[in-house]
Amino acid sequence: MKGAASVLLLVGLLGSALHTADAQSRAPLSEALQYERRGDIDKAVSVYRSVLRDDRTNAAAILGLERVYQSINSLDSLLPVLDSALDADPRSRFVREVQLRVYSTLGRSEHVGATAAAWIELVPASPDPFRQWAFVIAQSGDLDQAMSILVAGRDRLGGTALAPEMARLHMAIGDWPSAAREWRTASVSNPGNAPAAISGLNQAPPTERDAVLRQLRMPEPEPEVKRIAAELLVSWGRAEEGWTLLESALPRNPRTAAAVVRAFAERARRQQTRESARARGKALARLAELTTGDESKQARLDAAQAFADAGELSAARRLLDRVQLATGSRTSDAASAMATVIRISAESGRLDEAERRFREWESRLGADDARKLREAISWGWVMQNQLDRAEALLAGDSTVNSLAVLGWIATYRGDLRGAIERFRAAGPYAQSREEATRRTTVLALIQRVEPDTVPALGMALLRLAQGDTTSAIGGLERVAVDIPVRGGRADVLALAGDLAVAQGSFERSETLLLASLAAEAEGPAAPGAEYALAVAYVALGRHEDAARTLEHLILTFTNSALLPQARRLLDQVRGVIPQSRSDETA
Repeated sequence: MKGAASVLLLVGLLGSALHTADAQSRAPLSEALQYERRGDIDKAVSVYRSVLRDDRTNAAAILGLERVYQSINSLDSLLPVLDSALDADPRSRFVREVQLRVYSTLGRSEHVGATAAAWIELVPASPDPFRQWAFVIAQSGDLDQAMSILVAGRDRLGGTALAPEMARLHMAIGDWPSAAREWRTASVSNPGNAPAAISGLNQAPPTERDAVLRQLRMPEPEPEVKRIAAELLVSWGRAEEGWTLLESALPRNPRTAAAVVRAFAERARRQQTRESARARGKALARLAELTTGDESKQARLDAAQAFADAGELSAARRLLDRVQLATGSRTSDAASAMATVIRISAESGRLDEAERRFREWESRLGADDARKLREAISWGWVMQNQLDRAEALLAGDSTVNSLAVLGWIATYRGDLRGAIERFRAAGPYAQSREEATRRTTVLALIQRVEPDTVPALGMALLRLAQGDTTSAIGGLERVAVDIPVRGGRADVLALAGDLAVAQGSFERSETLLLASLAAEAEGPAAPGAEYALAVAYVALGRHEDAARTLEHLILTFTNSALLPQARRLLDQVRGVIPQSRSDETA
């Protein structure tokens, strides 16, 4: 229970109210603190007490003595100091809090109760005594008693008193629906509690989240509560559901509503998923309607970018069509906005428009924006098999990313030697990690193909990049016939077979992979071909064939990086073969 109680401390069930020391006490307080840091306890105590002789309720001196006495296990020595302070100011919230804390630390539970009762009698309409009393009891580990104190406080004070404290205590206990109910009460009575409600409820375990949302949504929630639920939904990966809820609860004041939408959009941005990007796009489009001028224009551009990130290019285009940019402007804002327009035009396949705008604005774009856009448009032309246009746009650009794109252009033309030179010049770190891996895989293939120029191979690889896997497999199968047996035929067939496995064409993959192994049984492509063949056999239910293939791979290619995968798959295969039959294949 103490661990749960510490949660209360971390979330701040309540904080101690500190009084600022007056100017005359600052110097001795600083001196006392230096003594305390050096471990000169007697001198520190002497200085702190001298300050309190002139100002019996000085918060810094009282806290200093509390630290010092606790360090030497003499905390009871502070009690007369606190009694003197209360004689000077019986209603001091700070002193009462320290007194409760000290009695609790000393384990004097009867004094804790009596101190709290005396404080309640002094301020019968205040929640402070109940709040601090529950806090120190929770710290001691008795969460049930702490909850009883808060309930008694609410019964006495009525209304929504102590709702935040009860919510935090329910969280510490693990009662998330009750915590949500109390946070709802606290936020409706005081909207300033909403950030704490969001922060607290966001910690709910996945198994409790639907229960939390039910408490926030039923019955018909207040606008403040809808906004809390919306923030939680986006944090929990349900951003579009969150936006739908939030949009129905926006404040009527446009400026206030805009602030709420901005906060939601920022939270959605941090999730970095397609759904959150889509929700962010919707929110920013709404922000564009709530604002005017440059701010509205920028919100619309950001919304278009968010939709593009979500793959919603038609939605992005509709927003961009409403943006009017002055092409004569030379401001950085206009250049940044135009960069967004060009990028989304390229991604949506409107390459003529993208290239026209790029050439018009290139001199006004930042170097990094210009480079990225040049590559994006070039890659768009590549995907449309407009290789000459792609290459022309990259003319004169010697950056490693451009060299990588030029390597792909050479590959798709079938200029294998030129592709090898450009890929090597680009190096292993150009573009993203995913692109670098794809480039390395293709480089390994074309390096093993002996003819310097194989247009049909380039076209098959382009079909693969365009997502037409069926055409790519057929093209690879046909071109393999014209490649020497020891000059890359096995590698091309292995790639075709691997693609057929990924596509689910297992019978066809068997034919291709067996042909690859027949061409070169122990070449560089053989381990991968054997593993892919085993996967195909498993999918076809031919477990004995799969086991024999995997066993051959493991025994023959002892240094292959595929061995761990092969062993795992072999274990799985042996698990479904009857023991007597698996013995025969061993």
